[in-house]
Amino acid sequence: MKKMQRKRLGDLLFETGMITGEQLEWGIKEQKRTGKRIGEIFVEKGIVTEENILGALEFQLGIPHMNLEQYTIDYNIASRVPESIARRYTVIAVGIDDNKLKVAMKDPLNMFALDDLKLSTKMEIIPILASEKGIINVINQTYTSAQTKSIVSQVEKKLQEESQKQITLEVPDEDESAPMVQLVNNILERCILKGASDIHIEPFEYYVRIRYRVDGRLHELAQTKKETLNAITTRIKILSGLDIAERRLPQDGRMSKSVNGQQVDLRVSILPTIYGEKTVIRFIYRTGNNLTLKDIGFHPDDYKRVEDLLKNPHGIILLTGPTGSGKSTTLAAALKVLNQDFVNIITVEDPVENMIEGINQVAVNTKVGLTFASALRSILRQDPDIIMIGEMRDSETSSIAVRAAITGHLVLSTLHTNDAASSIPRLVDMGTEAYMVGAAIKGVISQRLVRRLCPSCRSKHQVTATESRIYNVPEGTEVYQARGCSLCNQTGYKGRLAVHEVLVVDSHLEDMISSGKTSTEDIKNEAIKRGMRTLWDNAFHNVLQGKTTLEEMLRIAYEQ
Repeated sequence: MKKMQRKRLGDLLFETGMITGEQLEWGIKEQKRTGKRIGEIFVEKGIVTEENILGALEFQLGIPHMNLEQYTIDYNIASRVPESIARRYTVIAVGIDDNKLKVAMKDPLNMFALDDLKLSTKMEIIPILASEKGIINVINQTYTSAQTKSIVSQVEKKLQEESQKQITLEVPDEDESAPMVQLVNNILERCILKGASDIHIEPFEYYVRIRYRVDGRLHELAQTKKETLNAITTRIKILSGLDIAERRLPQDGRMSKSVNGQQVDLRVSILPTIYGEKTVIRFIYRTGNNLTLKDIGFHPDDYKRVEDLLKNPHGIILLTGPTGSGKSTTLAAALKVLNQDFVNIITVEDPVENMIEGINQVAVNTKVGLTFASALRSILRQDPDIIMIGEMRDSETSSIAVRAAITGHLVLSTLHTNDAASSIPRLVDMGTEAYMVGAAIKGVISQRLVRRLCPSCRSKHQVTATESRIYNVPEGTEVYQARGCSLCNQTGYKGRLAVHEVLVVDSHLEDMISSGKTSTEDIKNEAIKRGMRTLWDNAFHNVLQGKTTLEEMLRIAYEQ
């Protein structure tokens, strides 16, 4: 075959005007420094899109490219390629043409991949260019869905052959080939690959429903016969160290799992219902530990306010928001800022979610009498500079925390309130005198999570007259709408982002609180006068930046 001289990708991007000469020089230096491909470097920095790169590669290599987001994959075709090969080389079979297999590939020049594909499928291979991210997403959707259904069928067939008791109690937990072991492993792994926050295994009268939560919404994974419930629950109990014989009382446990090199902690909650035990598993991704305060997503003005709050040598800083709003992640990021060699930081949490090197962390254990309040009393005898309390749950805990703040300690904690201003009257309602709250409190950060628009399929939209009335946004304002593609499971959203409200208690607000003016409305109005950006303000800021939608912004208003 005659060799053709091909232009380098960087030169192609430059000649087509996608990058400047300076960007090309920088990209070449980065390529030498990191060893990454130049196209990957430009995409990561947002200089070009993956579609730009694929178009340039098509011109360079003479190989067509496809957008997998706009393509429905037939499992009967995809399954021609074994999953192990698909994952090893990042490929997915997308069609058959005259007994030749069309395969989307991130690297269509990989001769090892082409040879393995030809050997495993016994077909000629037609390579097609596609983005790595798109291929991985389709692999996860295609193979794992079919695998789950296949294993569910195996388990149901096995249960027909043997008694449920035998399956539940006689399958050893180390037998990785057992159908029930495979089913539970597959459920956990598939949900982790999807980035789920929770799994729900729910018993009903005639069947069991398995759902997972992504970006705050539940999606169905599978349904199985009612007879499988006890076997699934028993397997989970074994993994999380729970009593397999106890089915009358709630149980809580924990375990950890590694998927594709990603270590994930799992919190298990089992609750007896009228149709059997319901299991909820929460995933705690250790990658969340790497987030810094800058990664949390504060508006620049609010980021500066939070930085200043953390410089206080003493006082209380509260983080408020509903369950699942990312409070623990933000607290962990704040603690990393404070974590210096010359300070002693102690936390009391239920449970410890983010393990941070250099910080003394205590886990609440109510079974032996170790509560937030009792742990706090002991912590104060440990010469702490900074104390983090997982949650202000009762009057005793809040009273100790306020006294600790007044006597020279910096205290960080959380409360369940709708906004920042509501936390002040909540502390007073818990039994702490208003003058003490005023003296102790330095600031409150309220946080919500909204769904992030999928950058691959979002579309521009002009606000209509009707929408202007609903959202109180000027007609004609340019925003983005959710559409849906394969990369976001047709939802239009991918991931979530945090929206904040930062209330700084200055001397004026301190005097106001200390004098007994602690109504939510009074405090909020005064804070806004003094420059506070509300949750609504920051949500709208993200809408204008194309990060989220007006619908998500409105959801914050309903929560308030």
